Amino acid sequence: MRKFVLCSLIAFAICVSTSTAFGASAPDKAMEAASVWLALADKGDVQATWNQAAEAFKTGIELKEWEKKLPKARQPFGDVITRKASSSETTTTLPGVPDGEYAIFRFQTAFAHKKNAVETLLMQKEKDGGWRTIGYFIK
Repeated sequence: MRKFVLCSLIAFAICVSTSTAFGASAPDKAMEAASVWLALADKGDVQATWNQAAEAFKTGIELKEWEKKLPKARQPFGDVITRKASSSETTTTLPGVPDGEYAIFRFQTAFAHKKNAVETLLMQKEKDGGWRTIGYFIK
């Protein structure tokens, strides 16, 4: 069930336009956290990406499973050549999770073996005020 909720969040973020509850662009701190997380993923530091993930993410997938899934998702594409933020949205609601502050970032990414990819990163503002990853998808 937890895996279904996480997949639903990712699908929702990609397929449905969300409201911009916090202004025209997502908060700078959320983008900073997203950039740090992506840099960790680029280095192949799976443990660190999991450590920097939101609690909702961690309850949806155990570390041992994430250690298999992230490399499996990223390795076929090869190294990142370029990455540019292409859109950002904020919302207070996403299906399957409590209302809160969420940011959705899309990046136009060129990998060594896939020149035109879109990475989507869902960020959640947690109780301590920190922004953490709740979902990641490459299309």
